[in-house]
Amino acid sequence: MQRFRAALLAIGLVLLLAGLGSGLLATQAADDQDHNLGLAGASRVTAVDDYAERARAVTLLASHSAAFANFYRAPGSRESRITGHTGDADLMPRVETALQDLGTLFPDSIASASFIDRSGAENARVVGNTPVQPEDLDQDRTDAVFFDQTFELPYDKVFQSAPYRSESTGEWVVANAAKVNTGPGVSPAIVSFEITIESFRLAFYSDDPDHQVRVVDLLDGRVVIDSTHPQDVDAPLGNPSDRSLRWVQTAPDAALRSRDGMRHVVRHARRDSNVATTWAVVVSTPDRSGVWGAPFAPGPLTVSGAGLLLLALSMVGNLRHGRSMHRAARRDELTGLFNRRAARECAEVMLTRERGLAVILFDLDRFKHVNDSLGHHAGDHLLTVLGQRLAEVVREPDDVVARLGGDEFVVLARGVHDDDSIKVLCERLTRAVSAPVTVDGIDVSVGASIGIALAPEHGTDYGTLLQRADIAMYDAKGRRAGWQVYRDEFAGNDRAGLVLDADLRRAVADGELTVHYQPIFTVGSGELTGVEALVRWQHPERGLLMPGLFVPFAETTGAIKAVTRAVLDLVLDQVVAWRETGVDLTVSVNVSAHDINDPVFADRVAELLAERGLPGSSLVIELTETALLADPDAASVVLWRLAQLGVRIAIDDFGSGYASLLYLRRFPVSVLKLDRSLVQGLTVDATDAALVRWTIEMAHALRVTCIAEGVEDVATLDALEALGCDQAQGYHLQVPVPAPDLVLARPVAQP
Repeated sequence: MQRFRAALLAIGLVLLLAGLGSGLLATQAADDQDHNLGLAGASRVTAVDDYAERARAVTLLASHSAAFANFYRAPGSRESRITGHTGDADLMPRVETALQDLGTLFPDSIASASFIDRSGAENARVVGNTPVQPEDLDQDRTDAVFFDQTFELPYDKVFQSAPYRSESTGEWVVANAAKVNTGPGVSPAIVSFEITIESFRLAFYSDDPDHQVRVVDLLDGRVVIDSTHPQDVDAPLGNPSDRSLRWVQTAPDAALRSRDGMRHVVRHARRDSNVATTWAVVVSTPDRSGVWGAPFAPGPLTVSGAGLLLLALSMVGNLRHGRSMHRAARRDELTGLFNRRAARECAEVMLTRERGLAVILFDLDRFKHVNDSLGHHAGDHLLTVLGQRLAEVVREPDDVVARLGGDEFVVLARGVHDDDSIKVLCERLTRAVSAPVTVDGIDVSVGASIGIALAPEHGTDYGTLLQRADIAMYDAKGRRAGWQVYRDEFAGNDRAGLVLDADLRRAVADGELTVHYQPIFTVGSGELTGVEALVRWQHPERGLLMPGLFVPFAETTGAIKAVTRAVLDLVLDQVVAWRETGVDLTVSVNVSAHDINDPVFADRVAELLAERGLPGSSLVIELTETALLADPDAASVVLWRLAQLGVRIAIDDFGSGYASLLYLRRFPVSVLKLDRSLVQGLTVDATDAALVRWTIEMAHALRVTCIAEGVEDVATLDALEALGCDQAQGYHLQVPVPAPDLVLARPVAQP
């Protein structure tokens, strides 16, 4: 009997372990599936949102086109302007070109683009890339789904309609429309263009054969877009026969559901009062089902139940208690992620397997500001939310995410060696961290500085890898590069950095900094209108150093403020010297985010001007879009104070994104300097040409001077003159030179 009981106990233990093992395997498989499905859902809804947001941004830019405003400033009746009987001969061709440019930015995606009068009559329409003849224009578009709603919106707002069938092509489309800005008063017209539903489908199409992606209308549960069914012109919208997703109407964002043998994730598309669509993106994949397909499926339950009948409840309780204590010792109490101890243990295990390992260390930018402003409870909530996001975006299921303490996190990723995989993972982490988090009713955003160390290239033990990832992180933070892979030369950077910092501060005190000047000319006449001051370091041993060799470092150490002060002294002294010879020139000086966010910077400029008896109009302060947006509130106070002194404000490298457009009205900006990458692509790239034209027209509409940088050839200069650009500078016109070598009366160079 004793042997029999021992046999029963042994059999029971084996059955219990078998049931638990199969259940854990099923849980892991289900978790892996949900993790991958969640990433796919986030990726596809981001594709839909980004495509729609890009369309709205382009619509807003188009509404500022001078071609539409000039149409209403031309003499004669609306009909005579359309037919070309009155007004400039190029009036209507420019309107049609502005509409055709939309097709350049959205190739094969636009059904039609229209310029519609407030009365409802069309002034112009382009179908595909072909203008419609005046006699074929619609005389009453007031019944268009976007007409009334667009006119009710303020300027700089875009209305996006629900899907409808285009009258021009018969395709299913979504319209984007905005009011034309002709100055103060009631807008006389709107600009709209129709983006095909098929282009939306292609925008979020998934190459994964196991994933089916559908867009569901939350109002009625219809499938309006199906990634596996192209939207034909004559077919109904979406897949009307598919009614299997009506349950999505009541599902919350990021919900996971199993139905009809499929596993689904629901992600709500971005909503706004100006967007008529209420869409959810659903990504579906075959569910892991069957007798052994889940932890509580009949197979694991039966085996585990049989085992439990033969074991004492106390043994089971002790086992669970031990597991719980072990987990608690390796988890961060606040976020639920692995803690510092667990991260080290995991890394040591990974390194013993002789596989490639990336140690990715990062901390949060501006986190201290959240703690100080909203309290530690807000910081704790922010860390908890970000911890959940980070756990969802890691590359592989067995990658590790841990919180080391404070606002510092580490990711241990297997098999990450090439630049592409590093870039993809860092971009995922950055997006997860930088997306806003609602704290006490306020949308709070922070950034991340990331350092990466790779095994075995940068070390074979975890301590060395973590230290070198930390060095790379601080390099990324100092250069505001976002992320940085460790390099061997960083090992000596700490000592070299101290030497360079001391050397640079000595150079400022000893007067080794000098300034070269590059002229700025009027594009049409070649008249000299001003110069840009460019700092150089006349190093006693290394010769003349360009700013790229010391300015980025000065920004990381804080020495940039001393550099800026020295440059302003040199520049303003030179302005006085020029004035004594009868030459009155405006000089542009570049400043950093450290300067423009310093509350006393404006007062310091005022003192320097007053000491020399110079008016504020003799100085232009240049700053980049990045510096402007680093701390908009602090920058606003300083910039308005400078404007009160008469100092002009210029935005350098303008055109790298749409983010700063909405800030132009908030700050006293009087000069836009076109980014050289757009200028140099002006004559070879249609997209760059359209963006340059729209930026120039928008600048003129806002009464802002537009200067093109990086003019390297006569073809670019001629193109800028044709587009109406105000001023230009570049090596084709004149290279930067010391003040004595500057030819003040030099005309625009000819080829």
